Amino acid sequence: MVFCGESLTNAGKVTHFGVYEARRAALACAVELKNLLQHPCEKAAESAFSMYDYPSVFIEHGIVDRMAKEPSGISVKTLQFELDLDSHKLTMVLRHLSVYGWIRETQDGIFALNRSSRILLQGQRGRAVVMAPNYMRTAEALPRWLVHPEFRFSKSPDHTAFQLANKYYKAILRMAGVENSQAMGEYVTPGISSDYPWQTYSESTIVDCAGGKGSLSIALANKFFALRLVVQEREEMVGPAEANIKARLDPNLVHGTVDAEANDLFSVQPRTRDKYTSMFRHVLHDWPEAQAVNILEKLAAAAGPKSKILIIKRISGHYPDTHVELEHSPANTTDSTAPASLITEQTILNSSFRMPQALALHLLCILNCHERTLDQWRTIISRAGLVITRVYKLRAYVSIMECRAIHADES
Repeated sequence: MVFCGESLTNAGKVTHFGVYEARRAALACAVELKNLLQHPCEKAAESAFSMYDYPSVFIEHGIVDRMAKEPSGISVKTLQFELDLDSHKLTMVLRHLSVYGWIRETQDGIFALNRSSRILLQGQRGRAVVMAPNYMRTAEALPRWLVHPEFRFSKSPDHTAFQLANKYYKAILRMAGVENSQAMGEYVTPGISSDYPWQTYSESTIVDCAGGKGSLSIALANKFFALRLVVQEREEMVGPAEANIKARLDPNLVHGTVDAEANDLFSVQPRTRDKYTSMFRHVLHDWPEAQAVNILEKLAAAAGPKSKILIIKRISGHYPDTHVELEHSPANTTDSTAPASLITEQTILNSSFRMPQALALHLLCILNCHERTLDQWRTIISRAGLVITRVYKLRAYVSIMECRAIHADES
């Protein structure tokens, strides 16, 4: 598929600025038109039956992988014969999925994959997202969670809708859901790597705090050859990170370009002074405000006057529709004045970015995570002895908040 002369099928490359903005506006307009024109009763029915939109059945029984071998389409009779599935029931399932664009019916009883369904194939990140355990059960527990006498005001990651959905607490299942949600967030990496001046850090080392298996560090190193990065994780995660670095890092890069080491978020940061920059991606929302402040305080104590702390997160609320002054200096502001448009930036944010809103709600339900507005982030960052110097808008649903430490002579 081509949109404004640019392919939409390559998820690994960042979209051109103009195409990115045009696509955001087009998606928002489509959603707003549907909201305007759809009968409320039809909308209610559509929501009531939305559990059938879930394409897991399409994956679990090998249907999508078998269909991928027949680009022009495959009949339900063939699928019945090869997969031992009832062709009548299968037809109903596939027709329902075709309404939502996953597949198309090219002839009566013959179905073919669309662009979207290819992200569900074996080895694709969309498959991990869709197959996260207990989505439906957790969503069903949400109303009970909101009024639960013990959980309703709790910020604890152990007092969640996920826990209510499972009679016994199952940490392994919850972590599987977290990992799949992280896989969902990784598609923003092209925007992160393209819309921030990473090349300016060639003289320092970037510390990827709680960097998981090092996916972002690897992507940055493969694109900016002069960078040096260290992935910090819990002791048990260092081995998987090292294996991932070995497997995915460009073999032509200098040995040691990306390393992994053990360090807990709540421990003293051993990498100190100006030659280190620290970054977080999809980390701080896991923690209530007090713990988030504690984590950032460790970095503020370790930072030199030239060190930077980068927080890569979605900023909720009305950003970037408001003018944000940073450090009380006219030179350090985000110019978010939008051009004249028939649709406001806030409407575009609300309507074209429904996925991150759903992801935020899902993380709230499984971990009690919280999205934060820019003002809320500024409060936390200030309490930790830091100040935001600049906010970078990206071609992604996340932004980069660039911070520095406030030193004693500035207090």
